[in-house]
Amino acid sequence: MKLLRLVADWRKRSPLTLALVPVVAIAAIVSAADIVTAIQNSPNASPWLKQNAQAVANLAINVESRGDTNAYNGSCCYGVLQMNRANIREYAGVTPEEYRQQSLQQQIDSWSALTTDAMKSSVVRDLLALGTFDGRPVDGNLVLACVQLGIGNCRRMINSGRCSGFADSNGTTICGMADRMTGGTGTSPGGSGGGTKPGTGGGGAGGWKPITEVPVAPSMEEGFRQASGQSMGNVRKTILSIGIGATALIVGSALLSVWRRYAKGGLAVDQFSRHALQAGLLLAFIAIAMTVA
Repeated sequence: MKLLRLVADWRKRSPLTLALVPVVAIAAIVSAADIVTAIQNSPNASPWLKQNAQAVANLAINVESRGDTNAYNGSCCYGVLQMNRANIREYAGVTPEEYRQQSLQQQIDSWSALTTDAMKSSVVRDLLALGTFDGRPVDGNLVLACVQLGIGNCRRMINSGRCSGFADSNGTTICGMADRMTGGTGTSPGGSGGGTKPGTGGGGAGGWKPITEVPVAPSMEEGFRQASGQSMGNVRKTILSIGIGATALIVGSALLSVWRRYAKGGLAVDQFSRHALQAGLLLAFIAIAMTVA
């Protein structure tokens, strides 16, 4: 925050610095404490958001932008909490580039208005009413991840009763995002993308890749299960076991042939020992692979 005030003072002193301001703004990195303060000071933040201001900071620092107010994910989303173009236009009333140059407080005010509207969804209320979900508490991190990855997608997860009930095209689940928020693993700017547009049943329009409404992998798995009566994982294990078993038979047959040659005097002791060692190692690897499969 001190950096932003320094830039403002510098611009007043010399018109020549105007051309340098975009360069300086790239380094507008804020802390978790700055974000918490901005949430507390935002007139658009609901009481729930203010109570869970630290979770908002976790989302910004550990998932979305690493605290960079000038962040752009190269695809759709901008700012410290990665709002998409449509939401910037509706809630900030500026262009994406103008939004990137705004102060932290301005960006937080726009994001808070968006998220406060999204929090009115019955999906969020239902998640909060559960108390726990799939063995984990419904805390601020999980609720914000629900909103950020899309309330329509969050509904799909709730209906499934499992954290794996929804995953975006990058394989990110809502529970997984909540874990990253608390774990502090961090990503490149634009980890998920800009939240839910209130009034829609769909997910957030953002992220490195579009979030699909129907995840391909789960739908394929379910279709395969209904058609064959078996899961893809079980079929894969069966095929792998058959292949490993066939390989073991071939190696065993070759080893038996080597033994017969040795018994007839066709191989020296050192030759037989070398072939037997090679076959034994291969069979050992096959045995290990079968236990893993």
